[in-house]
Amino acid sequence: MSDHLDQLYLTYLDTVDTYQSLRTSLATHFSAGFLTLAQANFNSTSGGRRYGADFYDERMTAIRGVEVGGGVFECRLLQPEAKEGEGEQREETKDTDREGSELNTVEKPKEQTPTIDPRDPIRWFGILVPPALRQAQSEFTLSVQTIIPQLTTTASKLATLSSEIESHRSHASTKYLYKILTTAPPSPLPEAIELPPLDISSNFIHLCTAAQAVGVIERFMPDSEVLWLLKIPYDRVGKDVKWESAAQRGERGEEFPHMFMEKLGLNEVEEVRGVVRLEEKGWRESLEGMQWLE
Repeated sequence: MSDHLDQLYLTYLDTVDTYQSLRTSLATHFSAGFLTLAQANFNSTSGGRRYGADFYDERMTAIRGVEVGGGVFECRLLQPEAKEGEGEQREETKDTDREGSELNTVEKPKEQTPTIDPRDPIRWFGILVPPALRQAQSEFTLSVQTIIPQLTTTASKLATLSSEIESHRSHASTKYLYKILTTAPPSPLPEAIELPPLDISSNFIHLCTAAQAVGVIERFMPDSEVLWLLKIPYDRVGKDVKWESAAQRGERGEEFPHMFMEKLGLNEVEEVRGVVRLEEKGWRESLEGMQWLE
């Protein structure tokens, strides 16, 4: 557990260093962009007009968008929307035969209009623009297209790591986790037991602590007469465990350990014990006083 937490801290510090480097790079490119823009305005020959909103084309549309997936932000060029009437068209040509006025309609496919890339926004300012203005565009484009998405992705990773570190710190005193089964596992225990359908559909293995065991049983398995508890040392699986909670009435609920491993068996489990529900009593009374649960 301690080794895993140490690794999380190292990853967090490394990510902070990356974040700070990106912030510095962003500031450098923005500063260079505004400096070269000021130079372009100083040397402007457009009658005192500054390179800015006065030159904007009111028909302008976005040519870049952000694609988000799995906490990763990427800048993408947007494809221009096809104009109405573009594409394959057919025209009718009329041909009058020798005998009379009958019209023959002949359909000919028209060549598809080639796709036109979005216009370079720098052309709004004229054809012959000063080199300083082009340099300003390059600096701002690099910032928006590359550095800002990387910076946002890194910030998202920092938030995830911070939450994971806080969860592991709050559960640092946990010694064991438990997997509750309604059917007896094989004996001796194999390297991989058959997982319940819920674990398979969730893509992770649902576990609980000793304090959570009674609540889990009473909620999901109240009518079971016999249950099997697999005792799992936390330090064996801590690096693959995430403490996650479901929101309840807009508030953060209790955190439960979810183990993101493809199998559970001999290498992870320390001991297996069957527990019988006492007659005319519930599971809470049946599990009270069990020193084995710790």
